[in-house]
Amino acid sequence: MSKGGKRTLGARLKTATAWLTAIGLVLGTWSVLYIRSYLSQPIAEEGGFRTVIIPRGAHFNEIMGRLVSMGVVRNRMIFEYYVRSKGYATELKAGAYQIDLRATPRELLTQLVSGAALEEVSVTVPEGYNRWQIADTLGGLGLVDREAFLAKVEREGLEGRLFPDTYRLGKNWSLDRIVATFTERFDVVYGEVIAGHPQAAHLVTPLARAHLLTIASLIEKEAQHPDDRRLISRVFHNRLAKKMKLQTDPTCVYGPLIYTRRPTPGLCKDPASTYSTYVIKGLPPTPIANPGRASLEAALYPATGETAAKLLYFVAKRDGSRQHHFSATYDEHRAAVKRHLNPSEDP
Repeated sequence: MSKGGKRTLGARLKTATAWLTAIGLVLGTWSVLYIRSYLSQPIAEEGGFRTVIIPRGAHFNEIMGRLVSMGVVRNRMIFEYYVRSKGYATELKAGAYQIDLRATPRELLTQLVSGAALEEVSVTVPEGYNRWQIADTLGGLGLVDREAFLAKVEREGLEGRLFPDTYRLGKNWSLDRIVATFTERFDVVYGEVIAGHPQAAHLVTPLARAHLLTIASLIEKEAQHPDDRRLISRVFHNRLAKKMKLQTDPTCVYGPLIYTRRPTPGLCKDPASTYSTYVIKGLPPTPIANPGRASLEAALYPATGETAAKLLYFVAKRDGSRQHHFSATYDEHRAAVKRHLNPSEDP
């Protein structure tokens, strides 16, 4: 190559390098300005509030995921970079936060680092939650020590009396006060449900109340549609009267190690189970969940009538209706199972 050619190539390289440097500077300047703008602008122009829960022991990535999923952090990459650059990745405090979406990401970080959480936390316990699910919820919010809560429920036989509802609980409340909030609400609702019943005086005795609560808990776990509750109740009452096994699937997975699992034949027929109603006769030893008002009423007032008096079986329809098919005989039930659970086998 001639000297002229080398000079031309060298000049081109210098020009290209200059251009790349200039582009890099522009992009760098733009990035800095964009980041500063993001950190100084409201989280959401429309405003509003979000309640964000950061559990005790949550890792940084989990916290970031929660903030993003709740719409509090709109650009995870920039916010995460900002938090790490400030050295605060391990300084975010657990608690329940009421986030003002008119605040800036800078102000959000200040709130999370200072631990400016709510003094009270809104907690919803869904109908049908059992003791372990409630313990997971309250423990995850940092309101109770999970094991201490479970020990108290076990010791005082409170399964079924932790009434499902939405509560505002103080983050510094004692375990006794939090549990009392649930049970006091139950006492009020239970009193309203049994009021006017001919056996109301008897239904407040511990044994009668536990019996009704256990039936109500089974109804709560089985019923998916409000119209089915009293019919399901009638099936359980009819089977108990005939001394038939109840054979209800939710009882198969009641236990500290299996409460998150789905019922299987192995779990339902486990000879060591003290709760599976495929193994034991009659009702389980305790309620298997905490029923709401509708299931308590259904347990106390099962469906009546000549047809209802004969019902002994039910199976979920699985057609999107969330209802069950009820049958009086085993042959009818087998046909219903084939039709609703194994439709491909229909002739």
